[in-house]
Amino acid sequence: MKKLIVIIVSFISVSIGYSQDAHFSQYNHSRLNVNPAFTGCDSMLVISGHYRLQWPGSSSVYKATHFSMDKYFHAIKGGIGLSYLSDNQMNGTYIKTRMDLSYAAHFELFNHKLVLKPGIQIGYFQNSIDWSKLTFGDMIDERRGFVYSTNEVHPGVSKKSNIDLSMGLLLYSKTFFGGIAVHHLTQPDEGLIGPSKLPMKLTIHGGANLKFRKDSIGKFILSPTLLFMQQQDFQMLMPGITAKYRFISLGISYRNKDAFVTTIALQFKNFRLGYSYDYTVSTLDNDNTGRAHEIGLSGFLKFKRKNHCKIRTLRLI
Repeated sequence: MKKLIVIIVSFISVSIGYSQDAHFSQYNHSRLNVNPAFTGCDSMLVISGHYRLQWPGSSSVYKATHFSMDKYFHAIKGGIGLSYLSDNQMNGTYIKTRMDLSYAAHFELFNHKLVLKPGIQIGYFQNSIDWSKLTFGDMIDERRGFVYSTNEVHPGVSKKSNIDLSMGLLLYSKTFFGGIAVHHLTQPDEGLIGPSKLPMKLTIHGGANLKFRKDSIGKFILSPTLLFMQQQDFQMLMPGITAKYRFISLGISYRNKDAFVTTIALQFKNFRLGYSYDYTVSTLDNDNTGRAHEIGLSGFLKFKRKNHCKIRTLRLI
């Protein structure tokens, strides 16, 4: 019986990407999920929320939710951030949740033309399996399908929690930005039955904000970006480009061997609302289920205070 359960859990692990972290197509706006060094790179309080619905036409719906808030504090010459991630896989059969606290120092170089930000993130995560949603062979009727209750007894442990540590580095100027992050440095145990290390993840990202004067009403901004991620045997390369005029931005990117992503957003000084759609080009879409929808909302709140010291900030489109 235990052998059967181990086989089932192993199958779940392979089929849903057990060791892969949740990823958002609008990653530049769920930035604390990409690199802790992004913490406090805006002078305002930044509050963001993202929701991703993947494979909505299949029996294994994938949902991910990310909330974050971060701000630069002059007293500590750095930023502090708090983030929450919920990764709901296979209709709630397997759920990963985590809370992270991040800090990034702020160093301005070459007469404030360049900013260097090293960042660190400490997190607490919990993984859980809902055994009631698993199916076993003794539940099947040859003609009517899954109609019986199972006689299998699931193990007592259905949750696993642990502490996690990540670090990153960000470098940016008025025009260009780039960074590197390593998540899960301690490779904490996330196994629900036996020991299973959470693999380290390497992230390299960069881009530019190229501004062109279009007319007296507003500027035209072109932003090419590139994201590379590697976690165990999983690799992802995602080049993209976004164009913004006044308060409207349109973007397209390609996740290698997987999907094209289109994004439209409304972006003002204190508010951003974005929607993206993933069109899968891999074999997953043979049954027309390999699609994904994502919506992101960000608010930028300014606090007035005396003797405010200006810093060079970074805001992506």
